[in-house]
Amino acid sequence: MTEPARKRLAERLRSARESAGISQDAVAQTLGVPRAAISQIEHGNRRVEAIELARLAKLYGKSLSYFADDGTSQEAKEFELLKRTTSELSDKDRGEVLRFAEFLRGRSPGINEK
Repeated sequence: MTEPARKRLAERLRSARESAGISQDAVAQTLGVPRAAISQIEHGNRRVEAIELARLAKLYGKSLSYFADDGTSQEAKEFELLKRTTSELSDKDRGEVLRFAEFLRGRSPGINEK
């Protein structure tokens, strides 16, 4: 695996763990490895075994292809950022964000009409 690919995987693993609201300690216990190993994985300094990656994907509620993708589009990055940001809001505030997004969608031209 190339250095950029390893860094992309490390970032996705960290992001998926944070989005799932799981601590490094909890992940380490699930995998049966020291917490420092999870930190090293998330910084791209430790190789992730295939079986570990499968268990992490299941734990984080992601597909293996999410981690195996060779690049992330800007749209996917923005969607993930929006997801992470709104997950920290109250239910009421998330509802407000959804209503605002629906408002914007209603006044914007279709995707293919830009």
